[in-house]
Amino acid sequence: MKLTIGRKLTIGFTILLLFFLISIASVYFTLNRVQTVNARNSDVYVPSMNLLMELKNQIVESEKLIGTWIFIQSIDDTRDKNRLRELLRDDYPRLRGELDEIAQSWNEEELNELNEIFRLIDELFVTYRYVMDELSDFSAYDDVWVVFEIRPMMEDGGTIVRNTTQIIDNLDNLLDTQGAIVQAGQADMETTLDRFRNLSYIIAIAVIIGGIIIASIFIRMITSPVNYLRNILNRMGEGWLPDNRLKAREDEIGDMSNALNFLIEGLKEKVTFATEIGQGNFQHEFKPLGEEDTLGVSLIDMRESLRRAKEEEEKRKVEDTKRNWATQGVAKFAELLRQNNDNLQELSFSIIKNLVSYLDANQGGVFIVSEDTDEPSLELSACYAYERRKFLKKTIAKGEGLVGTCLQEGETIFLTDVPESYVNITSGLGESNPRCILIVPLKLNDEIFGVIEIASFKVMEPYQIEFVEKVAESIASTISSVKINIRTTELLHQSQEQSEEMRAQEEEMRQNMEEMHATQEEMERKEVESDGFFEAINQTIPFMELSADCKVKKINKEFSEIIGYSEYEADNFSFYKVFDKSFMESQGMANAIDTLAAGTPLGGEFRLIKRSGSTISVKGSFRHINNKYGSPVKILFILQDIVS
Repeated sequence: MKLTIGRKLTIGFTILLLFFLISIASVYFTLNRVQTVNARNSDVYVPSMNLLMELKNQIVESEKLIGTWIFIQSIDDTRDKNRLRELLRDDYPRLRGELDEIAQSWNEEELNELNEIFRLIDELFVTYRYVMDELSDFSAYDDVWVVFEIRPMMEDGGTIVRNTTQIIDNLDNLLDTQGAIVQAGQADMETTLDRFRNLSYIIAIAVIIGGIIIASIFIRMITSPVNYLRNILNRMGEGWLPDNRLKAREDEIGDMSNALNFLIEGLKEKVTFATEIGQGNFQHEFKPLGEEDTLGVSLIDMRESLRRAKEEEEKRKVEDTKRNWATQGVAKFAELLRQNNDNLQELSFSIIKNLVSYLDANQGGVFIVSEDTDEPSLELSACYAYERRKFLKKTIAKGEGLVGTCLQEGETIFLTDVPESYVNITSGLGESNPRCILIVPLKLNDEIFGVIEIASFKVMEPYQIEFVEKVAESIASTISSVKINIRTTELLHQSQEQSEEMRAQEEEMRQNMEEMHATQEEMERKEVESDGFFEAINQTIPFMELSADCKVKKINKEFSEIIGYSEYEADNFSFYKVFDKSFMESQGMANAIDTLAAGTPLGGEFRLIKRSGSTISVKGSFRHINNKYGSPVKILFILQDIVS
């Protein structure tokens, strides 16, 4: 019977599957038994033992607390008495409820034993409550009959001691029973696991032996021919093609060998065809193996594509070079136009220098539209020739020569038939004999801001002209912005000057009006009084006069003797040349100048800087002298006392 690879695999995997099914069944039944025993121990008996131990601890604790109630603590509100009340009221009922719930899983004998324990505990707690009621206050401890009746309960053989001992013994018996059940379950689990372990060893050995046998069969029947084909395919993957046909078999591997033989023949034909194409022979005959021969069809398409690509490759390289050149140039000049945008002359020179160099031209110039004349004209703003800056002054009227014509018409002019004397007559770029002239208007939104003229020994290509036109628009935008900035600055300066003049005139008129309303006699009287008052202060009190912006304008003789400067040396001193800045900041007067300039007085302790560089601490105050409108015109610092 002919066995295909599929049938062989089916027989082998069926045998392995039987082994695995037996293993899974054994594992399932064993683990189910272990899980049942473990679940009963962990869910019933272990929690039950924990609860019984907690109940035993409560009984022992309650015995100690009731003994304290009887013999030691006569005051009602104590920690032990409150703990006993909490145990009877909360802890015991909660624990009893949990035991009742979990005891439903016990056997009948254990349940009866637990109920007997609860009965004894209830009797014991009735006794506790009787004691607590009889000894409920401080005076009850002085009642001889009450004490005589209750205290024997806590002695050996007393009711409380006897009942407590019985309850604990019963709990110990119940705990022993529960522990024996847990130990029996664990022993059963260990026995089951030992059986499971032995069975696992047997199954593992059987699976290993069966796997080895099946693997040996498959290696002999399948793996060897497959490895042979794999080696052939690996070598083919490295580019090798066998010279002879592969041997055929009567199964799927034989079909694979036949298919591989057919593939090898087709690949050999494709190799020959590819070799001819690589040598440039696009006329070599080749037929695909069939309609679905993707590689063959692709090779034919490749032949046609290579034929077309060879023709277009040079064109594409040229176009890519031009496109990259223009893109890099636009980026370069975009960065260039962001510099020197506040100086039109420097900006013009930077533009024409880089433009001439980038175009590999001979010379060039930038003409800017002048706004100083009635008729539009062009002034040479920058000129660059033979890698040097040229300092020339040229003015071209609208319509004059090619540059003037470009200004008038606003269109690019490209001239290749250049007369020998053209530059000397028209362009103003110096003495040279270019082969072509390119004149491009600097136009933005139909407004012309200037003209660029470039002369070159090489005839410029159309893409270079297009590049210059594109850059010219950006240059025009930048020149427009620079002119606007310059004009704005001039207007702002002019406006400021006019404002200052108007304020000065207004102040002068206001002063004249004030002088007209004052009488000469009043002025003389006030002047005499002021002079006398000021002279008296000048001779007795040290003071310093500051301007409204805190510049030292004057010091009197008394103040001069303190700081060591003469009355004339202190003129126009800065504020912090006299006052210690760090000391004022430490006193919370970091913004003293702004505070005084705002019209706010200051007073307190200050530190003065003498001419020698040492300091002196004084007490003083700043007082403002205001005009009639309340604005400070000067500030007086009056020294009140010397601290040190």
